[in-house]
Amino acid sequence: MQSLSWRDYAARRTGLPVGSRGELRQNLYRSFTASSFGRFWQIWNPLFGFYLQLWLYRPLQRKLPQSLALWLTFVGNGVLHDAVTLLVRQDFVWFFAPWFGLMGAYVLAEKRFGLRLRSGRPTLAICYHSSLLAGTALLSTLVRI
Repeated sequence: MQSLSWRDYAARRTGLPVGSRGELRQNLYRSFTASSFGRFWQIWNPLFGFYLQLWLYRPLQRKLPQSLALWLTFVGNGVLHDAVTLLVRQDFVWFFAPWFGLMGAYVLAEKRFGLRLRSGRPTLAICYHSSLLAGTALLSTLVRI
């Protein structure tokens, strides 16, 4: 990981070099048609994912079980999103940390129980991932602290 640049990391995740024509479309397509929600997140934002892995997940994984390190990385990502929201809105809204915590828990459950999309139909995968994003967002509004 240390010797891999974020550009190389992003190219592996999206299938295209950073800045190339069609990169955003390819990234969206590969994310939303991924065979699992965990894979969706591996592809979704390669730049942010690279730095989360480098600065949060890997250090946590050295001290904690892999599943806890992964879940805390999701929660930490949510805290970062909440901090940006605070800076922009000048008002603290505790939304992203619970939302990302729920999504992280789902990724862990998906891994634990071996849940994967096997149909090969892009429309089904897009609906699956969109439903998970919307459903966990809705649940996180109920978890307001």
